[in-house]
Amino acid sequence: MTDLNDIPALSEEELEQLGLLLEREAEQQDSFDFFAMHGLITGLLTGPEPFQPSLLWEIAFEEQTSFNATEKQQLEQLLIKLSKEIQAWLDSGHDFPVPAELTLIDEDDEPPLESWAMGFMTAVLLQEEQWYARDEEKMAQCLFPMMYASGLFMDEPEMADIDEDAELSDQMCGNIPASVIETYLFLHSQ
Repeated sequence: MTDLNDIPALSEEELEQLGLLLEREAEQQDSFDFFAMHGLITGLLTGPEPFQPSLLWEIAFEEQTSFNATEKQQLEQLLIKLSKEIQAWLDSGHDFPVPAELTLIDEDDEPPLESWAMGFMTAVLLQEEQWYARDEEKMAQCLFPMMYASGLFMDEPEMADIDEDAELSDQMCGNIPASVIETYLFLHSQ
């Protein structure tokens, strides 16, 4: 087990800079905000395929971004640092610290948790065959809380049933930190 104090973490200043860069781009183009990017990185690291930082740019941004050369370099460094922090949490075996309140009840149009889960599920859908190759039923169980929170599957009857019960919805969202670790351990154990 990892000592949680040894996990490399972005400083408050770095987090703020990363959030501002991503938020500005998301407002200008249809790209990922901080929460969706965090979820995407978590999903790519959790998944069965080796992590490729270049995928972040392909998935999260339009071909042309508004970043200047300095901002792009800064963003790349911050995303690499964030990926190392996320990897250390996954390796720790402790419940994963999702950077959002574990609820879909929010005054905003899109709760941060929904954005995070949408990013996570984007990574799953990108490599769906590999995620489900080992045990489709077990993987579906592991991923169910993230699937629910992402809103990508809200037309499914079981998702609508959960949506109608605020307590059940919060309970499902509360399962996400443990589900991320369970999924990671399942995919990365022999």
